[in-house]
Amino acid sequence: MTKADKEKMNDEFMKTLMAGLQLTNIQADMLEMNMKDLDKKMSKLDDDLNEANK
Repeated sequence: MTKADKEKMNDEFMKTLMAGLQLTNIQADMLEMNMKDLDKKMSKLDDDLNEANK
């Protein structure tokens, strides 16, 4: 394998790695949004339950 081949493989690996990291970042952001939404819904449910128990 030539040095040029190794460099090309390294470049492709880095592109793939960066794409994977970007995808992971997007998934983490989506998970965070879902968790915030779930927290809001749980808080509302707790408030509703407290109101119903009065």
